[in-house]
Amino acid sequence: MPRTYSGEEEIVMKPVMSRLMKLALGAISVAALGTIALPPAHAAGVPPAHSLAQAALQGQHIFNHDKFGGVRTCSACHVNGGTTIGHLPNGTKIPSLMGVAAEFPRYNPAAHRVVTLGQQLDHCITGGLQGKPPAANSAQMTDLVTYLTKLSKGSIMGKQFK
Repeated sequence: MPRTYSGEEEIVMKPVMSRLMKLALGAISVAALGTIALPPAHAAGVPPAHSLAQAALQGQHIFNHDKFGGVRTCSACHVNGGTTIGHLPNGTKIPSLMGVAAEFPRYNPAAHRVVTLGQQLDHCITGGLQGKPPAANSAQMTDLVTYLTKLSKGSIMGKQFK
């Protein structure tokens, strides 16, 4: 069974290393250690994932470890990777994120507009984490959305449309 990234195995790469060399080191790490060595989520030049599974794994890593320059991670409130009921810093319970991607887009009555999953992530990162969200078209945002979509596997899409 392949090991998952635990945060203990981290490859420190020199900025002058070519992208090809980074990919080669990642492949060696996967083959030798049975894991994917992930650079920090906001590292400049992080290449996009090469598979859906890799994007979901990277998104899970970002979810659990990246503070986006703020004060907490997504998993500080959405415990167990978002797979169980979570809680806000004030103790208020929040629902699991299982199936969350199937709920978007949805109308937000407080904002008086329709919001996408990416826009909701922006709101959570800016407000809850007090950080700076990744750009909408960045590898980091794609990986986060991919991870949350993986948590929605088997969910019925479009239930918000009556």
